Amino acid sequence: MSSLRRALSPDGRPHWLWVAGGFFRDLSAAGVNDELAEVAGLLADMERFQELLALAPEAAASTWPLLLPGRPGKALCLGKNFAAHAREMGSEPPTELVWFAKLPDALIGPGEAVVIPAWLDTRVDPEAEVVILLGRDLHNCTPMQAKQSIVAYTLGNDITARHQQSLDKDRGWPWLRAKNLATFGCVGPAWVPVSEVLPFAEITLRGRVNGVVRQKTSLADIIWDPERALVEISRWTPLRAGDIIFLGTPAGVAPIHAGDELVVEADGLGKLINPVIRG
Repeated sequence: MSSLRRALSPDGRPHWLWVAGGFFRDLSAAGVNDELAEVAGLLADMERFQELLALAPEAAASTWPLLLPGRPGKALCLGKNFAAHAREMGSEPPTELVWFAKLPDALIGPGEAVVIPAWLDTRVDPEAEVVILLGRDLHNCTPMQAKQSIVAYTLGNDITARHQQSLDKDRGWPWLRAKNLATFGCVGPAWVPVSEVLPFAEITLRGRVNGVVRQKTSLADIIWDPERALVEISRWTPLRAGDIIFLGTPAGVAPIHAGDELVVEADGLGKLINPVIRG
């Protein structure tokens, strides 16, 4: 499996690395800048990507710590996108797309700690998800344009202050604060290009807490597939290269606590591992 990861070199600098066949190529040394939008655009233009890859030196980077694989311009999430999860949250599956914002500053990478603030003494849940990366701008797009814009996949964990979310829903308020405490969005471990990803309906997504599977589903059970969701979202707001979309979580959400280990995994996409601590 080939992938694009972001890692920290021994001198303390972040690098974009292309990993294929056990070899690491340093794209940052070939001139690729830090912006996720540039990397996403490269994945959408494979001819230019191959030219840069030819300039990228090999790097002995197998032990470099992984970082958040780029900070997106926008991070949007699909809500209640699996019927069983909608029902466990007390509602029927929606007939219209539900989506909301995960603020980019809330995002962390693999191995980083999810920090439950000392003052937050109510329920917090993880939500295992698959995340897509856009490599082209979209606005009022067609399904084909939406499909062509998706350049890579990774994993995500949409951490949620569940009790606060319930309170705000009862008041008719948005979910924004319940979804956006610092560290409440995990993304990684690396971007896997679409050409390397299994057919969507053949991917099984799992969320584990301390080794125990709490969430498990086939992506065939998703209500709004990525292309349909992008068509709808792009009617309301322009989407840009470098934006990411969390595709929704299956049933099985339950509380977490300091000391827990969270793992999200999916066929062909690796594992995203994050510890939980108390702030």
